[in-house]
Amino acid sequence: MARGSWGQSRLLSTKSWAIIRENRYLLAFPLLGFVASLVPLALFWIPAGWLLLTDQTVAGIIVAVVGLFANQMVIAVSSGGLVASADEELAGRDSSVIHGIGCALGRLVPLLGWACIATVVNIIAGAIRGNSSSAAVDALRNLAAAGVLAMWSLVTFFVLPFIMLEKVGPIAAIKQSFSLFKERWGLQIFGGVRIGGMVALVTILPGVILVILGILAAISDSAALIGTGIGLIVLGVLLCMVGALILSTMRGIFSVVLFRFARDGAVEGGFTEAELQGAVRTS
Repeated sequence: MARGSWGQSRLLSTKSWAIIRENRYLLAFPLLGFVASLVPLALFWIPAGWLLLTDQTVAGIIVAVVGLFANQMVIAVSSGGLVASADEELAGRDSSVIHGIGCALGRLVPLLGWACIATVVNIIAGAIRGNSSSAAVDALRNLAAAGVLAMWSLVTFFVLPFIMLEKVGPIAAIKQSFSLFKERWGLQIFGGVRIGGMVALVTILPGVILVILGILAAISDSAALIGTGIGLIVLGVLLCMVGALILSTMRGIFSVVLFRFARDGAVEGGFTEAELQGAVRTS
């Protein structure tokens, strides 16, 4: 087994990618989620931005919150469908995009509740982040908000498997997800699930660099550089989107694998018990 945090992440990512290669349609779930998220953008966030710019603050905030909830709902349905289909494939049964989305729609009410909770958590994190006149205070608040979201993401890692596979409600799913993590990996959970680091390194990081270089070129006085800059920005954004698509799919699949391991001790998907036990960084 690979040693160290990076080696562990690379190994888990490689094995998760092998599952995706055998079931390429699983990539369609986060892709559909991304496309569907453009609807809340058009219906709510763009109007919210206009309301805020025209000093209609209260109305703008309300519309923005509704848009955030709609976006979370889209994410919940697409992610729930991914979990349902991944579970079928790992169990040796055939599934499909239609089957996965059908399962998610069958659990629409609890997914609706989960989307509402996720919206509230994001609003709280935004309030913690806030905005002050001090750069040092802003840095500390941003760090605190990032910590809250990271911890929340970790202790709710099994929420969708509980909702989709165990047919429980969102509150019960949160409690059981936290309890399962505590039972398997202890109370002092810090860090995250060691998966996707390699994907981020070869897609998202280069994408961000290309966007930065593109912006620097686009703001120059040279017409040739402006055109090159725009091309670099487009390429960088596309690379980031591909990376995010793969990462989202990997995390959805791995949440099912790790859920089965943490709850039942089952070892699936070509992983080993040692790899799954070391998948969560707790220090």
